[in-house]
Amino acid sequence: MPDRLFRLYQRKRIVNINVNIAAAGLLAILVAKWPVQWFGDWIGTEKKFIITLAAIGIDIVVDVMLYYVLHWIANNWRPLKHETEAEQFEDEQRRKRRPFVRDATIIQLERIILSPIYYIIAGGLTYAFQHAGLRPGLAFAAGFCIGILCTRVVHTIWGLRTGRFD
Repeated sequence: MPDRLFRLYQRKRIVNINVNIAAAGLLAILVAKWPVQWFGDWIGTEKKFIITLAAIGIDIVVDVMLYYVLHWIANNWRPLKHETEAEQFEDEQRRKRRPFVRDATIIQLERIILSPIYYIIAGGLTYAFQHAGLRPGLAFAAGFCIGILCTRVVHTIWGLRTGRFD
């Protein structure tokens, strides 16, 4: 069963793009939560706007690095043997059509286009949750998770309409 799920992840573009972006985003939140909390404690939790800007900056750096790694795993790493020659041929053709760096960068450019939506939602909720009494790290995690969910819906619709997720 895990082999089948991994093959689905590697073969279905709509699955691997959404899984990679969501996983990179969630892992970035896990990694960045502690520096955001530390930064908030260091400068003082009353400086909510500065904490929110720092959270956005930390999230961007970690998220982009993680996405490239996950995109490579989904599209280039083949730990499982091909089941058939047709599957191997399809895999080779896919790699020729979409070179790794170009493909991953195009997805990142689409994310940059969507980033105002993401960061308005994520940053706005981080700021609002802090005002509601949540500690900076938890406010960041909650706001950014909701931001990921919202932009995954928008990006999936866009990708299906343009054919990029086919």
